[in-house]
Amino acid sequence: MRKITHYLDQAYISYQSDHHPPGYTAQHAAELSKTSGMCFAKTVIITADTRLVMIVMPAPYTIDFDNIAFSIGARYVNLAYEHQFRHTFPDCETGAMPPFGHLFNMPVFISDALLTQQEVSFNAGDHCETIRMKTSDLVDLIQPTIISCGFNKSGSGYHHEHARQGRLRH
Repeated sequence: MRKITHYLDQAYISYQSDHHPPGYTAQHAAELSKTSGMCFAKTVIITADTRLVMIVMPAPYTIDFDNIAFSIGARYVNLAYEHQFRHTFPDCETGAMPPFGHLFNMPVFISDALLTQQEVSFNAGDHCETIRMKTSDLVDLIQPTIISCGFNKSGSGYHHEHARQGRLRH
């Protein structure tokens, strides 16, 4: 999207923009942009206690809600519903938000697994464009909190009934 590329240009960040057929999951967008899923940053919005929070992780990962609460210091976490955050990202298609939570006054937590990659790709606000840039530049821009727990890799035996919410156990 124009706003994202304009922001990156203003910050003097080197990046590549790639247009492709629509990809409605992070893993599919990674395939369409010929990127490894481990190098594709998936953005998920959750509610942590009473605030919206952005979680950024590799495309094949899912959130382990019990452990993500502990990782981000929340008592209660839940996957945010579209109506809770749609107005926060007025220029973005739902599910294609870039990992720039700081532009939307939203805290960003990023999986340390993404930081092992030289470059990272992500949706640019719609389902047909991705941005690829140096991972170090992304971290410098968004100043995220880096977390290592609270994720499951796809196929790790994660049960669907836990996919919606989690509580920190005391």
